[in-house]
Amino acid sequence: MPTECRPDRPGDEWVWICTPYVTRNGRRIFASQYGLKAFCFWARRRQ
Repeated sequence: MPTECRPDRPGDEWVWICTPYVTRNGRRIFASQYGLKAFCFWARRRQ
């Protein structure tokens, strides 16, 4: 997990999410279509 890119906001808890697909405009985009194993991004933890 690259900590240098972590969102730095006090009081918020963030988690690093990795998933084999993302949904954009109602369509699934698979990471394998782009030569990746997964898309990874920062997201706020649900409360």
